[in-house]
Amino acid sequence: MKLKRSGRVLALGVSLAILPLIAPGVAAAAPAIAPIDLGALPGDQYSMVNAVNDGGVMVGSSTPLDGQIKYHAAKWDAQGRISALPGLGGDQSKATDVNRGGVAVGWALKAATWNQTAVRWAPDGTVTALPYLPGGDHAIANAITDGGVVVGAGRAADGKIHAVRWNPDGTVVDLGGLPGGAYATAEWITPDGRTVAGTASDAAGNNHVVRWNLAGAITDLSPGNPYSTPEDMNDFGVIVGSAELNGNPKPVRWERDGRMTWLEYPESGPAWAKAVNNAGAAAGGGYLVFGTESPAKWNRAGTRTTLSTERGLGYDIDRLGTVVGLENNIAAKWAADGTRTVLGALPGGGYSVATHIAPNGTIIGVSENENGRTRAVYWPAG
Repeated sequence: MKLKRSGRVLALGVSLAILPLIAPGVAAAAPAIAPIDLGALPGDQYSMVNAVNDGGVMVGSSTPLDGQIKYHAAKWDAQGRISALPGLGGDQSKATDVNRGGVAVGWALKAATWNQTAVRWAPDGTVTALPYLPGGDHAIANAITDGGVVVGAGRAADGKIHAVRWNPDGTVVDLGGLPGGAYATAEWITPDGRTVAGTASDAAGNNHVVRWNLAGAITDLSPGNPYSTPEDMNDFGVIVGSAELNGNPKPVRWERDGRMTWLEYPESGPAWAKAVNNAGAAAGGGYLVFGTESPAKWNRAGTRTTLSTERGLGYDIDRLGTVVGLENNIAAKWAADGTRTVLGALPGGGYSVATHIAPNGTIIGVSENENGRTRAVYWPAG
């Protein structure tokens, strides 16, 4: 439900010889809808949209056709018009989240030191560098509330990466990590600012799903299962992701009280929950046959509904239970009743994925164009 970036887009080979635990009556597809190319900044060829707010304002990055990827922070208005977000004098920057008021956050490189710095952009594009932790020289901002609280990660004086919170006045708060761990990052924050979630490593280097309260105290949500990964958190602090079970990742929901609930999926093969809405319903997918993942969603009780027997994955779910993702390498949307709409790709493109759906119905994602270059795209509400 929280509208964030999606860095793991998996589309694997398909074999439908055996389909255990398939939900009957998968709905037929509605006609394809063409996406709108959000373009790239002048001189660039690629683009990626990472977040969209309630009003349809989008932020992300634009990159040139270059041997070395160089990110340039970008913003699109609700009509899809692109503009550059200024940096700090260096040649790279990226926007990662935007709140309801149009305030965006992310990171930028400084010209003199090339150190990565967490930044905040006002609605008019004015950029502000957020302070490092004392003794630190590296930071990134991952999320922002409507009230202006920002969370992310930064290097501390001990050389380790700590989770960080920046208050609306810009003061930095060290959220730390797990005892002995070398890395922690805060990726989500509830609208009231009271709950922060993310990932932290333990002394052995294993990743854990963790949560911080308003006082900054950390809680390990997967103490008995270090191979766990969070993927999303809703407005009430419910987290979804995956944890290892019998050698495979399996979908999990961590409740507000910290309990870990396993979501239904076939016993063999991996599966993941990628997004959660405020009702506790989740979207994601997993293997129904070896080597093939299929999109699915889970209700509040954890019962699974298979959205398609084709290869694909669900990446976001809205308050109505609409899921967006991809099927057979093309972006798709499934309504709450299971009706599927093919969202299509750019002309000449053979791949697209819908990564987020905003409360107003705007869908964002990426698509290849006729030149095989990945462009940020959107499908307007309605």
